[in-house]
Amino acid sequence: MRVPLPLATLGMLGVNTAIVLWLPSRAESVEAWGFVPAQPSLVSALTSLFVHAGWLHWLKNALFLGLFGAYVERALGAGRWLTLYFASGFGALGVHWAMSLTIQPSLYREGIVGASGAISGLVGYFALRFYRRRVRLLWASPNRWGLGVPMWVGVLLWVLLQGAGAILEAGQPTPSAIGYWAHLGGFATGLLLALMWGAGAQGEREFALEQVTRALQQGAAGDALRWLQPLSPDDAPQVSYLKGAAWAMLGDADEARPLLQDALRRALQRSDYEQASAAADLLCELEQLHTLDAPTLHALFQGVRDRPRALRWLETLTRRPDLPERPEWLLLHARLLQQQGQTDAAHAVLQRLIADHPDSLQADLAKLQTRR
Repeated sequence: MRVPLPLATLGMLGVNTAIVLWLPSRAESVEAWGFVPAQPSLVSALTSLFVHAGWLHWLKNALFLGLFGAYVERALGAGRWLTLYFASGFGALGVHWAMSLTIQPSLYREGIVGASGAISGLVGYFALRFYRRRVRLLWASPNRWGLGVPMWVGVLLWVLLQGAGAILEAGQPTPSAIGYWAHLGGFATGLLLALMWGAGAQGEREFALEQVTRALQQGAAGDALRWLQPLSPDDAPQVSYLKGAAWAMLGDADEARPLLQDALRRALQRSDYEQASAAADLLCELEQLHTLDAPTLHALFQGVRDRPRALRWLETLTRRPDLPERPEWLLLHARLLQQQGQTDAAHAVLQRLIADHPDSLQADLAKLQTRR
């Protein structure tokens, strides 16, 4: 399946890079474009998200923006991604401003710049949506990373480091260059939005479906069904197909057939012909393709462009002499063979159609074709 480009992430990387090139990295630039708690405004809050204190500052942020932004955008889409990004950026500045009024007065007249607060919001969403993923913390060799830990452990360590930094700096007369409170505020905003958008449940479904796919690849149909048990077809469109594939692997056609039929019809409704073809392949293997109604089969053959695949399905259908639509499938079989350049095979199918169904309209059409 083709993965869409994360356009919002790429756009934000491009805009920030252009601003770093255009704006000189001087202290007065930071003060002019940054957010100062003593003089808060929406304009300075917005501009501060695009200004950085030099190339090194931006490169650090760009690394995390590219890494987390692409994952999150593919999960959310560009529109929600931008909502998350800017909401987290403003949330980060809000927490920074509140801390300058209470716990850390040394921040009150200091300007803050950078996209790290907004990026921390992406980390917050990522932490809930993909918390079962594993990350590698150490470089074990030139070709691999070692010491893998679950995502939630890595994020927890990051949050603890930010919290420790914020607490240790709170009593200092001069703030450091790291906006610990902004990072925590952005993270909390992203996590809150993730909770509101149901990221945890979505992450659970995605992880379960990944485990099902892995189990089926390994031939462990029983394990696949156990992972699928809490999921319903309404949770994810491919659940019916995966359940059907698991039962087909176990050789239970009665259980597999209705699930695969449902998966195929729903895939056709979404114009997902690859998913529909996969379901048709399994029905074909189970000798159950003929149980689909004629309109569904017509939609399948019209949408699928893989001719060898379609020919395989038609061979299965035309082997059943009792099928009411058999003359129609024989004629279509001959046409597809002709398109593939298999003239002799197409002629043989037409002759079979004429012999087996002499009184059908399709047989009359076949006679016209054989006379040419």
